[in-house]
Amino acid sequence: MVRFRAFDVRFMPPTNTLGARIRIRDLRREDRVIIPYDYQYGNVLEQGQRYLKSIGINPDVLLLADKLDCYLIGSKDFQIPLT
Repeated sequence: MVRFRAFDVRFMPPTNTLGARIRIRDLRREDRVIIPYDYQYGNVLEQGQRYLKSIGINPDVLLLADKLDCYLIGSKDFQIPLT
């Protein structure tokens, strides 16, 4: 069985003081990063993948978890920190 490091990618709606954001959480290390939502792309999953690639983490697999209100991305990379 292949092991993957899981990332939870979730949309955070705007509030009275903050705009829309995307939270990416490393489910192995409990690290997280919050990035601004980019309306040019609009796709939460695509923006999460773009961020991971920008820091050198290659998204290898999309994990299906329909009961969760998020996307789960798996990567074979266990070395590069999220933050």
